[in-house]
Amino acid sequence: MMASSIFRRWAVLSLLNFVILALVGVLLRYKIILPLPGVHQKNLLHGHSHFAFSGWVGMALFTGITWVIYRYNGGLDLKKYNRLFWLGQLSAFGMLLTFPFMGYKWPSISFSTLSVLFSYLLAYRVWVDAGKGSLPRPVMLWFRAAVVMLVLSTFGTFFLAWLMMQKGYSQELYIGSVYFFLHFQYNGWFLFAILGFFYCFLSYIPYQAGCYSRSQVFWLLVTASLPAYFLSALWMRLPGWMYWTAVLAGMLQLAALYYFTLTLLRCVRGTRAAVSPFVKWLWGFALLAFVLKILMQALSVIPSITHFAFGFRPIVIGYLHMVLLGLVSFFIMGFFVQVKLIRLDTSLGRTGMILFIAGVSLMEALLMLQGLYSIWFMAIPKASHVLFVFSLLIFVGLLFLLLGQRRRHPPGIAEY
Repeated sequence: MMASSIFRRWAVLSLLNFVILALVGVLLRYKIILPLPGVHQKNLLHGHSHFAFSGWVGMALFTGITWVIYRYNGGLDLKKYNRLFWLGQLSAFGMLLTFPFMGYKWPSISFSTLSVLFSYLLAYRVWVDAGKGSLPRPVMLWFRAAVVMLVLSTFGTFFLAWLMMQKGYSQELYIGSVYFFLHFQYNGWFLFAILGFFYCFLSYIPYQAGCYSRSQVFWLLVTASLPAYFLSALWMRLPGWMYWTAVLAGMLQLAALYYFTLTLLRCVRGTRAAVSPFVKWLWGFALLAFVLKILMQALSVIPSITHFAFGFRPIVIGYLHMVLLGLVSFFIMGFFVQVKLIRLDTSLGRTGMILFIAGVSLMEALLMLQGLYSIWFMAIPKASHVLFVFSLLIFVGLLFLLLGQRRRHPPGIAEY
């Protein structure tokens, strides 16, 4: 099988996983407003979140990273990566099919452990292969940092498993271990991988040669990655040194945002001509979500804001969805479209993308508004019903986009 066919198949299967994830999201929203006999909301939520990380984002990042490395290292053994891909798929679907029906029992824990094994094997392969061939050094650094953060995130999983075997464990330690996992997934593995994609894209821009090689953004975010965990733990009674470490992390991330903005301004002439209209929309929204993410984390160190940021569930849910959908998913979809792993040359596919963008944008706007209303202990009338409609819109959009991939295309390696 040609390399282009392998990458495209992986991308389409990742998109299929996203469609399934969206369908589970619809069921979750439906159960909030109407009874759904036989469905345990908390267990279904566990299956949804695990599949979001491993089935959609994990497999999509696997596909993108392997595609980039292959472009610079034609001797890459894709058979090993193909086996690894299916191992990841097995663990992801195993969690999806066990967590909703039994929660944390030995079958779901076994598939979770298999997912950790997949993470370690992927980290090893990427670390080794990213150093071969002619992969630009900035891209290599982003990818290697990403898989290191992936491995670090699993420590939170192991600590959580140990904690659940104890009797009378602290609720703070339980939530802290969950946030440890989420932090190194969201702010490490996900973020560093998509920045690797972006800097790889910039390396092809014919204008402002060298603008992609700025290293300040990388070193600032890497330096902030460990202390930034305390930004996710400000709701705890932290000692003074931990609080000021969190403040320092917020400042480092703001500095990284400043240098990233300089990079964008320097390269904007080339990027405008190099991307399609859909990609501009997707990456534009992703950039907005990235800016909001950095600003919200920095502002969360202010004690009066800390109470609101962590004390109201709608704000937390809105933030997590903003990063997962608005930043990570929008950027990945834009990248796949840009390199032609996902095609938009059918009306069905284009319609699906429009519905997907609209659904996510409307949902995020309402989630954020819902979070603001909760600060004043107010509720938006019929918000749950409207969110259900928006989740259905996302599902239909992704389904159309997936069905739009059925058209056969001539073989060949995707180009920028």
